[in-house]
Amino acid sequence: MVSLTFYGGANEIGGNKILLEDKEARIYLDFGQSFDFGEDYFLDYLQPRSAHGLEVYFEFNLIPKIPRLYSKTMLERTGLKYEKPDIDAVFISHSHSDHVNHISFLDESIPVYMGHGTHQILETYHKLYPQFCDIGEHMQLNFFKLGDKIKVKHLIIEPIHVEHSIPGAYGFIIHTSKGPMIYTGDFRLHGPKSAMTQEFIKKAAESKPYAMLIEGTRMGSDQEHNYTEAEVEGEVNGIIKESKGIVFGYFSMSNIDRFMSFYQATLKNGRKLVIDTKFAYILDCMKDKIPALPDVMTDKDILVYFKLAKSGKYDEKDYFVYERKFMPKMITYDEITKNQKKFAMHMAFNKLMELVYLQPKGADYIYSSSEHFLEGEENEAERTVLENWMKHFGVAFHKVHCSGHASKQDLIETIEKIKPTLLIPIHTQNPHDFEKLHPNVVLPENGKTIEI
Repeated sequence: MVSLTFYGGANEIGGNKILLEDKEARIYLDFGQSFDFGEDYFLDYLQPRSAHGLEVYFEFNLIPKIPRLYSKTMLERTGLKYEKPDIDAVFISHSHSDHVNHISFLDESIPVYMGHGTHQILETYHKLYPQFCDIGEHMQLNFFKLGDKIKVKHLIIEPIHVEHSIPGAYGFIIHTSKGPMIYTGDFRLHGPKSAMTQEFIKKAAESKPYAMLIEGTRMGSDQEHNYTEAEVEGEVNGIIKESKGIVFGYFSMSNIDRFMSFYQATLKNGRKLVIDTKFAYILDCMKDKIPALPDVMTDKDILVYFKLAKSGKYDEKDYFVYERKFMPKMITYDEITKNQKKFAMHMAFNKLMELVYLQPKGADYIYSSSEHFLEGEENEAERTVLENWMKHFGVAFHKVHCSGHASKQDLIETIEKIKPTLLIPIHTQNPHDFEKLHPNVVLPENGKTIEI
C-alpha cells in the first residue's frame, strides 16, 4: 500500500512536507516552512530562540510532533522522546524557504538529497544571512542532477529539471510499487527556460503515472494575460528608455531570470547596472553553475555600490571580507549623483535609506518582485512606507512582474498532457478548482493520510 501524509502544503501555498510511504520505504518530499509560519505568535524581535530547539515550536503547534524524525539536540527541552529515525530520505525540490527551511530540525543521520544548484544557493545565502538560512548538519548530504536515478530501498526517484523563479528547481518521477508517481515541485512555462519544464512534462507523460501531486499556486487566478519574462524585459526597457533620471529596480536576488531581464534592458539603453555587495557575492558564487551570468569582476557594465561606512573614507577595513573582493568595481553615491541618467540600480526595500544620499531627480522605481507585498492588509504598513519614500523623493512607481508559477491555463494543459490516473492538488488555496479538470481528484488535508 502506498500512502501520502501531509504535514504542510495542503490547502495552502508553500510549506510542503509530504511523507510518502511504500512498503518499508519512507521518504519526505520537501520539508519547508509555511509563509504564515508563526505570524500569530511572533513579530519583529519577538522570536523563538534557536538555542532552545523545538520547544517553542511544539508549544504553539507550529511544527508537527512526529516521532523518530528530529535530532536529539532539537528535542532536548521538549516532551517528545528521542528515538532513532525511521525515515529513509528527504528530497528537496528547490531552495525556496517554503520547501527547505525546516530541514535544520531533522536528525543528522537522515539522508538529504538536493540539486547541486540548490545547495550552492543555500550555502551562499547562509554566508550572507546565517540567521535566516541554515540547513543544519547532515551526515549524508547528497546532490543530484538531471539523468540521475536514485534508489531508496525499492523506490527509484528520478529528478528532472523544471523552470521556476529560482535556478536549480526540480520535479520528481517516483517509481513506487504501484507504478510511477509525479511530484511537480514548483514550476512555470512562461520563462526563458520553459524547455526544461516541457521536458519534465514529456517524461512525466511517458511514464504513464497513476498519481500526480501538482502545485496549483495560480489556479484561482483568472488573469487575462499571462505575462512572460520576455515581456517583463520589454517593459523594463521601455521605462529605462523614457526615464529622465536613475532607474531603481527591486526583485529577488535569487531570481536570476529577472536579473538578466534588468541587465539586458540596462545595456540596451547604454547605462551601467549598479548592484550592492551582497548581490555581487551571490552572482559571483553562481556564475560557475550558470554560465550565462556576467562576471561581476570583469563586466564593464556592472558596478558594485559601497555604502558610506564608519571611516567615511571607503577603507577596506570598513567592510566584510567577502565585500573587499569587489572594491575594484566600487561606485559610491557621490559618483552616481553627478550623472544619474547613466545608471540603473537594484534597490531593495531595506536599502531605501540610500536615497537620502543619492537624492534622485526624475527617477523611476520598478517593483518586480512578489505581488503579495503590494496586496492585503498585512502588508499595509510596508506598502505605506514605500509609497511615502517614493512621494518624498518624487520617484515614479511602476509594477512590472511575472510569476514564478504556472498560469491556470498552463496547469490545465499540464494535466491534459501527463494524464495521471489520480490527481492530488498541493501548494494551492484553490484545490476544489482541480475537480473541474480531472475525473479523479483527491483533496489532501494537513495532518491526514491518503492511501492510494
